[in-house]
Formats: sequence, structure tokens, C-alpha cells
Amino acid sequence: MPTDIPVCPNTPMPKGYAFLPKGIAYKILHCRKLTHASTQPLYIVTANKKTLGLRAPTSIIAQVHSLAASTLPTRRANTQKRDALDLAKADASLSSLFPAMPAQEKALVLNHGFRKHSGRVGRSGAMPLERKVVLAVIAHVRHRHSAYDGLLREGVERGEARRVTRGVVEAVVRGWGYEDGK
Repeated sequence: MPTDIPVCPNTPMPKGYAFLPKGIAYKILHCRKLTHASTQPLYIVTANKKTLGLRAPTSIIAQVHSLAASTLPTRRANTQKRDALDLAKADASLSSLFPAMPAQEKALVLNHGFRKHSGRVGRSGAMPLERKVVLAVIAHVRHRHSAYDGLLREGVERGEARRVTRGVVEAVVRGWGYEDGK
């Protein structure tokens, strides 16, 4: 069974090995698989309990780079299809939960709250779509239709600003046809 060996960045590089930095999941995954299949050791480079990358045989890293380049157009096309499907599902959920929401507001929520790599609630994988949609709309209303941002600029604590603007937010989402607990 192949071994993953943790090493520090200043540990000398084994002969015939090269470094693959962390960051491209496709490359890291395939480098691990191919190195394990070859039964050669795989070195995990860490510093301060954080993984920096892998040290693997140079030939395997070259093979991984070649694989990544040759499959990139297909992987990008698949990602675009998946993203379009996710956005369509979010759009359908918005229409269902907020039937009276104006089209321009819906577009703003989708473009902002569900923007890829934004870290926003709509991109969270940890909650159901319906919950993400509701939270994205509430955030949109809070920022676009209430005094929330002005209160924050005045130094009001976030929790207090949310409490103060809750009535306005609830009135707007109800006006868009949302019924809590639907």
C-alpha cells in the first residue's frame, strides 16, 4: 500500500520528484491517484498545519499536467452546464417562493447572491436551495430596500441594525408573495 508522507517545505526534494502546489483540485486528485497506483511514496508538503502541495514523481506530475490540459475544455463545458442548471433551479425557486417579485429584483438577487466564488449564501453547499433563496432575498432586501447599510456606517452594531430593519424587510418580502413556513 502506498504511503503519504508529511514533510516540511525545507525538507530536501527526493531525487526524481517535483512539487505540485495546492490549488487545482483536478491535478491534486489525479497526482494522488497516479502516485498511489505506481506504489511510489507521495509526500504531502505542510507548514504550520496547512497543506502547501504534493511532492510526486516528476513523470507523474508531467502526466497530470498533460491530462489537465487535454480535458480542460470538456471540464469547463461541464461546469458551465452545471452552473446554468443550478441558476435555473434558483430562478425557479425564487419564482415559486416570491411570485410577485419584480423581474429586475429577481435578476439582482440571482446575479449577486448566487455569483460563483463569491462566498455568498446562494453558493453555500451546506443548506437546501429553498433556504439559500430565502436568505439571499432577505439580504438583498436588507441592503437595497432598508436603512441597514446607513445604520452600519453610523456605527450601529450588525445585530441591532438587523433588528431595526426587520419590519421593512418582512414587509417587502410579504409584498413579493412570500409566506413563511410555506
